[in-house]
Amino acid sequence: GMVGRMKRCTYEGCLSPDVSSKFHFIEKGRAAGGKDWSSLVGYILCKSCHSRFERSGTLQRLQNRPLPPEARHCSYDGCDKPDKSSKFYMIEAGKTAGGQDWSELSGRVLCQACYKRFKLGGSLERSRTKPLAAAARRCTYSGCLRPDHGTKFYRIDKDKKAGGQDWSHIAGNVLCRACYCQYNRGGTLERVLERQPPSMSTSSDAISSDEAPGSEGLGTGGAKRKA
Repeated sequence: GMVGRMKRCTYEGCLSPDVSSKFHFIEKGRAAGGKDWSSLVGYILCKSCHSRFERSGTLQRLQNRPLPPEARHCSYDGCDKPDKSSKFYMIEAGKTAGGQDWSELSGRVLCQACYKRFKLGGSLERSRTKPLAAAARRCTYSGCLRPDHGTKFYRIDKDKKAGGQDWSHIAGNVLCRACYCQYNRGGTLERVLERQPPSMSTSSDAISSDEAPGSEGLGTGGAKRKA
């Protein structure tokens, strides 16, 4: 009954969702073709999308099949050139390319560079060596002491997991290297010094007593330089 009422393929990448001799409602427990249909439960698929999944376990067409012009735009907000790519990929439900978990990208379009980056590394974030445009090379953390200073700046992606920290609430910000390392280590941009009591009178004693035992057993003595 349901398919009769709704004759339209619900796969976002289908090129002709209204045109098919048959539509299939994907119910729980389907095992056609020995494939795992669990990610598609509740979908309605046209005949060609259904047989493609039954045959290959993916809804994605052969990758040389182009997307329509209006869909040729990378949906990753950190992409440098979202409209400039020789290939665009529609990410379908259940995708497992490269052994990555693509579920959060289901239904999105990626340019070739972003697609390859995710397939290889499981993240859309570019490697840290990729320089930001000159205009963006400024730390956006308001407490930064030298926001324009530094050799490296990092744009924070919402899916970032570095250091096991939660980066999502500072996504989109640009951090200088010092602030980036600070957050990567401790999950906060506040410097530890700011939270210590202002009295630092013990620090000079600590330094002298620290160096004394270290120099005893060394022929170089006090000439030992700290890196």
